[in-house]
Amino acid sequence: MTRLGSKMPYEQAVEEVWLNQRTRVEESTLRATTNRHGRLAEAIVKAKADQLAREAPAVEATPKQALVSSDGVNIRLTNGEWREVKTVVIGEFKSKWNEKTSTEEVKSSNLSYFSRSYRIREFEQYALPELHERGVFNAHKVVTVNDGAEWIQSFVDYHIPKAIRILDFRHALDHIRDAGQAVLGERTEETQQWFSMMAHQLKHKPPQRTIANLCLLKFQATSEEQVAAIDYERHYLQKRVAMIDYPHFQSKGYPIGSGSVESSHKLVVHSRMKQAGMRWADHNIDPMLALRNLICNSRWSSGWQEIVAFYWEERHREMRELARKQRTSVPPIPVTFADVKVASTNKEEYRANRPPITSTEKQNPYRPADNHPWKRNIWPTKEAWRWN
Repeated sequence: MTRLGSKMPYEQAVEEVWLNQRTRVEESTLRATTNRHGRLAEAIVKAKADQLAREAPAVEATPKQALVSSDGVNIRLTNGEWREVKTVVIGEFKSKWNEKTSTEEVKSSNLSYFSRSYRIREFEQYALPELHERGVFNAHKVVTVNDGAEWIQSFVDYHIPKAIRILDFRHALDHIRDAGQAVLGERTEETQQWFSMMAHQLKHKPPQRTIANLCLLKFQATSEEQVAAIDYERHYLQKRVAMIDYPHFQSKGYPIGSGSVESSHKLVVHSRMKQAGMRWADHNIDPMLALRNLICNSRWSSGWQEIVAFYWEERHREMRELARKQRTSVPPIPVTFADVKVASTNKEEYRANRPPITSTEKQNPYRPADNHPWKRNIWPTKEAWRWN
């Protein structure tokens, strides 16, 4: 049920359970079961991250060239708001010769994913187990291909500050296109020719040439808004000039595109959590993402064993805690004969300590009811008891 619920909508999962197991379950039951196990999977990752931070064990995997890319995608909440899901993709890459195009291409492989909707500090902290599992810290060379988002650069600074940083090639082209369209117009033939020339130049020539051409574009501007748009895009690329040296990166055999993380959105998030009409409660996003990571990383069998073991460990811990509280609780003091107050047999003392009779009791003394056995002459008298 949990595996089906994390792979397809709950309504379809209920149907699959019936077709495969001939067992009818309610959609609410399947949803609750999936979310419960998802929360356990999320708690396991957090426990691993805390343990790694305390113990700092040695990393076993030692890849030669590691690829780390990050990106975010928004999903819709039940209250109508949008929440960003951050994903980091970890893999390996190497160059291969393409006989059809007679060019050398860089291919990434052995990809794994970590996705959460946490804030950046929490995301950095709890992504540690996946990075440790893949041996990123032991890699001979780590390359990060990302867009220019600040939280992505913060993530790289936190975990792999010495990594080779590359700005995604298409992301850089978007900024060049925006500068050209601001002056030459949108979807004009002149813009297309200029953009094709700039794209080829950016990919095969030093980046300083492209930045210089953006400066020359200002002479064709006719308004201050156009000049401001060109200056913004030029400063953006100038600030990241070391990250857009694509001829150098290609000569070293590094990837210059972040297609792996772009495809991860479809694989991890879109296929399950961003279908038509879907809305998600805030507390159900990360449990579902934890299960999606197990499926997309091909670790469902080992992950499910950890979930079962963690579940019973938590149950036993709760039972031990309950037993400890019962043992340490103060037992009630037993009642002894000395604690019991016995009425005195002294009539004078009893008369002195008895509560006074109220006026209501004086006005309405106790009288037997009309149907009392004594008034109906069926109550046994002393003589009756004596002779019977």
